[in-house]
Amino acid sequence: MLDRPRREVSAIVRRLLAVTEKVRERCPDVTDTLFVRPSLVYYELRFGRWDSNMQGHRFTDWLASVAVTVDGEAHIGRLRKSTKVEKAIVSGGRISVAADDHLEETFAGHYAQGTTLRILSGKVITTAQDHWFQQAVHGPTVISYDAAEVAENSERLQELGLDKEQADGIVQGELDMGVSPCKNPWDSPFIPPGELCAVAPLRCLECRNAWVLPSQLPQLLLFAQHLEKVRRRLDPKTFTRLWGQSYVNLRAALDERTEEEKALAQKHIDAGDVSLDLPLSAHVEFDA
Repeated sequence: MLDRPRREVSAIVRRLLAVTEKVRERCPDVTDTLFVRPSLVYYELRFGRWDSNMQGHRFTDWLASVAVTVDGEAHIGRLRKSTKVEKAIVSGGRISVAADDHLEETFAGHYAQGTTLRILSGKVITTAQDHWFQQAVHGPTVISYDAAEVAENSERLQELGLDKEQADGIVQGELDMGVSPCKNPWDSPFIPPGELCAVAPLRCLECRNAWVLPSQLPQLLLFAQHLEKVRRRLDPKTFTRLWGQSYVNLRAALDERTEEEKALAQKHIDAGDVSLDLPLSAHVEFDA
């Protein structure tokens, strides 16, 4: 655009020549460089060739004066690159914003690598993961013991986001999958849509369709006992890969119950009042 500063090399050089013209007139013997250095010698201002390594004028001297330490070589180019990295991060990777003092092509060619590239790539990957994680499995909805009456009230369940058919099915026990009811066993995230879920109850605690009710605490305790046996049988890496999310979600659900509630549930288990039916594969799984 015509109303914005021009960034072509020729335009920048012409502008620098105009800015430094008066100074270079005081130093006619220096003709092979654009910049010269003024200095005060016995109350007389003199101009000479610019020397970037002159004692007291180096980048390292400035770092020492402001008490800044850096790892590795103290090169002023690193300061500029660090500034560019910060601009890239703040701007969310928009080169048009980060390259605010030179051509966008220069930024892409000199700064969009290394740390900058890794940070921007990581941000893109994280954003994509967050998007898909929001579409993926979140885990069950756990009804607290204080809200136990909700599980017996279809209208209250509808207020929590279920439709009437789903709420009625949960209240009447028609959707009980073992460790929890399922609001829609025909919409499992583990199998193609429209097919009846084939992984319940083993994966119910990883499923967004599951609703864990207070009355199912005995089944949760039985499932916890099963997972503890599996955890002792498998190596940690394999167990985490196969059962890690179920184990974490199960522990979180159990942590919401008091010791008195767990003790009462265990009494029902010991009395043989409840059981947990698991598929045969759950009892023969090894490292494979």
